[in-house]
Amino acid sequence: MSNAKRVIVVGGGPGLCDRVRLLGAAVTLVEPPGHYDADLVALAERSVLTSYDDPALIPMLAAIHRETPFSAVLSLTELGLLPAAKIAQELGVPGLSPETVGRTRDKFAMRQWLRDQGFSKTPCALVRDAADIRAFANEHGYPVIVKPRHGQGSEHVSCFRRPEDVLAPAEAGDEYIAEPFLDGPEFSVEAFSRAGAHHVIAITGKLTQDDDPENPFVEIGHVVPAPIAPEAATAITQYVAGFLGAMGITDGVSHTELRLTASGPEVVETHTRVGGDSIPTLVRQATGYDLLDLAAQWPLEPDRPYQPAPTTAGAAAIRFFTPPPGTVLGVSGVQRWQGLPGVLKLHLPLAAGDEIPAIRDSHTRVGYVLAAAASAEQALEVCRQVISGVRIDVRR
Repeated sequence: MSNAKRVIVVGGGPGLCDRVRLLGAAVTLVEPPGHYDADLVALAERSVLTSYDDPALIPMLAAIHRETPFSAVLSLTELGLLPAAKIAQELGVPGLSPETVGRTRDKFAMRQWLRDQGFSKTPCALVRDAADIRAFANEHGYPVIVKPRHGQGSEHVSCFRRPEDVLAPAEAGDEYIAEPFLDGPEFSVEAFSRAGAHHVIAITGKLTQDDDPENPFVEIGHVVPAPIAPEAATAITQYVAGFLGAMGITDGVSHTELRLTASGPEVVETHTRVGGDSIPTLVRQATGYDLLDLAAQWPLEPDRPYQPAPTTAGAAAIRFFTPPPGTVLGVSGVQRWQGLPGVLKLHLPLAAGDEIPAIRDSHTRVGYVLAAAASAEQALEVCRQVISGVRIDVRR
């Protein structure tokens, strides 16, 4: 492949590597030791197994670049996004700047930047203990959200509604921020940008664990398209285009989480990658757009038109199983629902004797069903049938 384009993929990912190779590019894989995918290593032209902050990493890649130049540096792995931006900048290949990506990885920096840009007035402060949280709430009011500054996956997120509820943040190896609770339904917006032009591909509706007072923000489902009124979809689309511009996100895919408050959309956080929880699959089923194709195409084939593939589904949804914590005694009904029309995938890797933890974040969920149908309501109904039809017996 001496004449092939070459792409550095930071953090792997079989879907992204597949798209890169389909575009005729050779992959150089950068992965931490002990966390690499052996199948991807076998397909890569070269693999560099080291930590992302290894001081020898960029000089090593620069030396390779001088002999066999790279065309792009890509990552869809949260912890690989900023290292990929730094590598791209050092090699002089297309990509977002480390400063731009850094703002998306740091929730406090994002709020400060948006305030300085005049885009958002939502206050935010670093907090160390209960006294800091109460001081913030005394100034800005309750409820207050407290979460890790660089967190992901709904980990260690707390909502305090009264002064007597406030607790010191859990030790998480990170600073914490406080900001007002944004009331209103939550959505994510899957977008693709090219040369500063922003295209909203889909608005995703979110289902959260609202009936769990201790962990109400854990996501237990998504649906594309979000079942909302056209005027709400227009407001969200316009807001996200302005937000991406304010953040300096000019190219590539993005996944922006927001709430539709009484005064309009307000961002919660954003990422310069596709969403997790099989959201790219939902988007592909519902719209025909392949977000992974778009992620790989923009630096390799920037003039290629991005067209959706033919699709007949119209909508797709995912729901996660939420059994109570305890020891699994048995699981029944999985085979019955595997063949239900509209069910694309039923993943429930539980067996007798397994321990189910309390669902505190996205990492403690135990399985899911993914379905496609003609409408969002129908896709959600298929998921509901499967979730209610599978029996998980648990000894608490």
